[in-house]
Amino acid sequence: MQTVAAVVVTYNRLNDLKKCIDSLQKQTRLLDAILVINNGSTDGTAEWLADQSTLRVITQANLGGAGGFATGIKTAYQADFDLLWCMDDDCLAAPNALQELLESPNIGPCIKNCMSVSTKDDAELAFYVDRPNRSYRQVTDMTSFDLVYGVASLFNGTLISSEVIRTIGIPDEKLFIWGDEVEYMTRAQKMGFPVVTVPNSVFYHPPSFDRNGIPWPGAWKQYYAVRNQRRVFQNMHGDKYGNLVFLQWSVRETLQQMMEKRKNRIYNFLLYGEAAFDSMLNNFRKRPETILTLRLYRFMHK
Repeated sequence: MQTVAAVVVTYNRLNDLKKCIDSLQKQTRLLDAILVINNGSTDGTAEWLADQSTLRVITQANLGGAGGFATGIKTAYQADFDLLWCMDDDCLAAPNALQELLESPNIGPCIKNCMSVSTKDDAELAFYVDRPNRSYRQVTDMTSFDLVYGVASLFNGTLISSEVIRTIGIPDEKLFIWGDEVEYMTRAQKMGFPVVTVPNSVFYHPPSFDRNGIPWPGAWKQYYAVRNQRRVFQNMHGDKYGNLVFLQWSVRETLQQMMEKRKNRIYNFLLYGEAAFDSMLNNFRKRPETILTLRLYRFMHK
């Protein structure tokens, strides 16, 4: 029987983490290990984890979701688990979520994702996916399929074959947050591995909060989504053409911010421009405290 390890990345969400771990420990198909990557939490998470003898714990500085999953996937892969089940700390797995993933159609080495359902409305997906030929917004948009190809909400109940990791490596910790999961998914697809959602396997997750624009100062996170998008386009279109696609996309998206009727549209415009400029210069070193637009916002709102 294949061995399965859960990889959970957490940062300052102890109450959510407790619920997540509880849902993992109640799976109808028991996990062989639960590995928690604590990204330098300061809310009592480290103390709670120290008392959990059944968990494997790694504590590190806050390297964002990308750095957390890079550490977790590398550690579990080197421990020779066959499959890695990866998730953020604010996920809740249905009791049979893992069993349904394992019993879904065998398509060889791949990435299989649970269907992410909104915790606020169980008829709605937590993450909208809009494609040229089809949109996935409601649970019923997926449930008529055994597998939904090319759609997955990494890292929210994401089952990764060790053979995939052997070929494509681990997430790039330089990406920090927002977009690192899409980069990893498109990297797998680029190397020929199927990426699918399994509708029978359900994960519950808070709905994506960027659907109608993120209020400042929290909007600084969008910096990473814009900056990291170049890597996604390069996976999809190749390095040279991917750069051109990103340049066209980023100019359009940056200018669009000035046209939006939002309170902080000037900061959004500056943030998008800063992110696009840094991406083209291959500057992936910035952390939240060094994002210039965020520093300007905080200076102006002392």
